[in-house]
Amino acid sequence: MKLLKYIGTSVLLGALLSSESVVFAGDNSKNSITPSRKDAIALMKSVCGRSNVNSDNLDSCKQCPSFAESAGSGGTLNSVIYGSFTKPGTREALVDMEGCQGHSGNWGGSILLRSTTKGWSVVRYEKGLRSYRCLKFGTRTGRNSLVCEGSYTQGGFTHTWLDAIEINSIKNTTTHLLEVSSNMGSCRPPYYERGITDFTSMDTNKDGVNDLVIKVSEATEPKDIYRAEDQLCDSQLPKPTIHQLTFLFNGQSFKPTTETVKLLKQVYTTNSHFSS
Repeated sequence: MKLLKYIGTSVLLGALLSSESVVFAGDNSKNSITPSRKDAIALMKSVCGRSNVNSDNLDSCKQCPSFAESAGSGGTLNSVIYGSFTKPGTREALVDMEGCQGHSGNWGGSILLRSTTKGWSVVRYEKGLRSYRCLKFGTRTGRNSLVCEGSYTQGGFTHTWLDAIEINSIKNTTTHLLEVSSNMGSCRPPYYERGITDFTSMDTNKDGVNDLVIKVSEATEPKDIYRAEDQLCDSQLPKPTIHQLTFLFNGQSFKPTTETVKLLKQVYTTNSHFSS
C-alpha cells in the first residue's frame, strides 16, 4: 500500500496542501497481517467476484465491488485479521481494502467475510474503517473485539486516535479511547507534536485478561521562542517525553487507570477527529 509510506512526510506537506487528506500510520502490524498468496487469492475471489479478480495482481479487483459504492477500477487487499467477531466459534476475516473511496471515506474500507463449507462469503462492508493496524482482544462471550488506530491530516494538523471496535453482522459498536494531535505542518507556531508510538496488549493487573497499554510521545515548544518571518515553519521542539497509558480490559470494555486519567487530561484531544 503506497500511501502507508507517507506518514513521515504528510505532516510536512500538510501546509502545502489545500485539500483534506487521510494518512495511514505505519506498515501492517499488530494482528493485522499480510495473508499468504493462497489465502489472498481465496479472499479476493469472494470480495471481487471470481471473474473480477485482476489477473496481473491477484490481490486486487478489476473493478470496485458493487457494495463499495464506487464504480471505478481498483480495490486492493491491504491486510487481514482472522477471528470470531460476530459470534463464538465462527471463522471470520476482516479485510482492509485500499481504494474505491475518496478522502471522505479514508481511501478505502474493511470487509467482513465468513468461512462456510463453500468458502469465504461477504457479510458486509464498512466504508472508511481501516483495519490495517489493529489489536485483537478476546471477550467474555468468546468473540473477538478490536482496538484500531486511525489518523487524519487537515491543514497541517494531524490527529491520531485509537478506537475500540466490536464487529457485528449489521453495525459496529465503536468506543473512542484516545486522540492526540500535532501542528507540525501548519507553519503556525508554537509547535507541538503528540503521537501514538505503540500500543500493545498485556495482562497488567494479573487478572488473566490482557489489557491495552499505549505509549504516547509528546513534545511542546516554549511560547516565547523568537522566529524571523521566513522561519515560521521551522520548529524547535525539545526532546519528546514518552507517556504510558493503560486501559484495563475486563473482557467487555476498557477502563483507564487512575494514572491514565491524569495523563489523558494532558495529551487527550477532546475535539472531533477532523478538527484543527
